[in-house]
Amino acid sequence: MESFRTILLGAGLSGLSTALHLSHDYLILEKEGRVGGLTRTEDIDGFLFNHTGHWLHLRDDRTKRLVNDLLPERMSTVTRQAAIYLQGRFSSYPFQANLFGVAPQVLRECLQGAVAAAIGQASGQGQAPRNFEEYVVQHFGEGIARHFIVPYNTKLWGVPPTEVTTAWCQRFVPVPDIAAIVDGALGLSREALGYNATFLYPSEGGIEALPRAMAVRIPQDRIRLRAEPDAIDVGKRIVRLDGNTLSFQHLVSSVALPDLVRMTTDAPEVVIEAASRLRCSPLRYVNVGLAVERPLNGLHWIYLPEAKYPFYRVGSASNAIASLAPAGRSSLYVELANDQNVPDRDVVQSLAAFLIEIGTISNAEQLLFAAFRSHPWGYVIFDANCEDARRTILEYYSTNGIHSIGRYGEWTYNSMEDALLAGMEVAQRLNEA
Repeated sequence: MESFRTILLGAGLSGLSTALHLSHDYLILEKEGRVGGLTRTEDIDGFLFNHTGHWLHLRDDRTKRLVNDLLPERMSTVTRQAAIYLQGRFSSYPFQANLFGVAPQVLRECLQGAVAAAIGQASGQGQAPRNFEEYVVQHFGEGIARHFIVPYNTKLWGVPPTEVTTAWCQRFVPVPDIAAIVDGALGLSREALGYNATFLYPSEGGIEALPRAMAVRIPQDRIRLRAEPDAIDVGKRIVRLDGNTLSFQHLVSSVALPDLVRMTTDAPEVVIEAASRLRCSPLRYVNVGLAVERPLNGLHWIYLPEAKYPFYRVGSASNAIASLAPAGRSSLYVELANDQNVPDRDVVQSLAAFLIEIGTISNAEQLLFAAFRSHPWGYVIFDANCEDARRTILEYYSTNGIHSIGRYGEWTYNSMEDALLAGMEVAQRLNEA
């Protein structure tokens, strides 16, 4: 039996960050053939694709120092260029602060609703919102909710926002005051709102340049690839892998929480039942190559709330970083709606029609390829069961000295920076243990 002070499950950003900051022996088990997890980059005929948009937003000095040390002078700073496309018109993102340019009737309904919401909040008589839809109506009004936020998020999650709580949204949904909403309707927006107003990205190699730079600093004998545990026994503190047994003092997992429970042979029934209540929309997307140089009118991504489009967001990473596509070409990532079940051929036809409509291409032949991709874990659905089930599972593992971290390990909605920070923080706790 091999023994390790710490075993790490998963070589994504959180697992690699943990390893970089540990001061004792460890072993990383990664089920794929290379490190990176969802920050891996796919090369299709010289077009580099991520698992949809993977932009790095750094607000913490610790992650700024780490990234600068890993990729010195190799990160580009990009100012977000994003828009909403609604009823054949573009308006800037975020919708609630940039109503200028929308159709007159939409503008009227959105402004009237926003004013009514502001009056309601000022009166202090409103009840606490019971779900995300009520939260949106309370903060932005009926018009903004109905025309954009509700239909967009329904496509993203695949469930109506009445099934989703407000647990996830405070940090990620910009909330302008009524003055900012009016200024935005007049085309007088004062600032770029939202956590992603600017972002960083490697100048070359795609986002995988970051985990590769991390892996270079980890001794090769401490990473085992194509190594997915068959079973974990929490009580005996062992991991079974391909007929072998590995023992540990500490276990750090970035495996999706339902998968971690499934692998745990001695998980209590209450934990197994809690895992069955966790819900997550799958990630379904299309990597597209185009025979044009700068698509989407130069935008980095476009939100599409209308049900007639089988996708909710279309982005172009090559508009932000030209090296992600061959010279004279460009790339798109197209995120497919989870409330629709549209055949691949129809998706491509709808995409080509949309790109012709907005002037990106002149004919469908300029769409060079469309590679469909999927991943079981996309967006955690924060429904009424989520927080209680999540707490039950995490408390069980924590009580037994097992740390579940990362976006799906913690079963949350967060950023790549949060994954890096989670690794730093759990490593510090283990170093002091």
